[in-house]
Amino acid sequence: MSKHISWIFALSIAAALAGCATQPVVTSQTVMIAGVGPVEIERLNVRVVQIDRANRTVVVEQRGHRWLVEVPPLFGDLQTVRVGDNVEIRRVEGVLVDIGRTRRGSKPGIAYTQATSGPFQNLPDKYVLHAVTVTARFERFDAANGVVSYVGPFGPRSITVADPAVKAELQTFRRGDMVDLSFVEAFHIILN
Repeated sequence: MSKHISWIFALSIAAALAGCATQPVVTSQTVMIAGVGPVEIERLNVRVVQIDRANRTVVVEQRGHRWLVEVPPLFGDLQTVRVGDNVEIRRVEGVLVDIGRTRRGSKPGIAYTQATSGPFQNLPDKYVLHAVTVTARFERFDAANGVVSYVGPFGPRSITVADPAVKAELQTFRRGDMVDLSFVEAFHIILN
């Protein structure tokens, strides 16, 4: 597993765990993004409990829950990070940027890649972008509210769509069609 993918996986797990009341606590802020509309920036404050400078990883903890985070060079030199330091992880929920039909016989799944550009170019901080492609069963598109519903590897999900081209494409699918939904997500790590 590449460092970028496992870092993204670690942050995705952190964000997923944060949604449970007995799990890590997440706060959020809504910001307006040109061409996307309002998006939530989730903030997760954690404490460093272990550091592997050679592999650019840290183990973080919040409320008794620990997980590994790979820190890209963009976020600074790990030489100044110490056990006990506080870290803030910020995550912008994915924005649907494309949809297409899958190959015959495709099963629900998720693929991560690093994105070089995306809809979050005017975020206030240095965010790392990555692309996520979810293979899922299309359920429906509510054109009036711009919400697409699908069933993927983690069960039923829905997301708001702002891009007019993606909205137009969504109207060509029928319930039960297998589709590839392409998202772009953004992460930012602040080493305090």
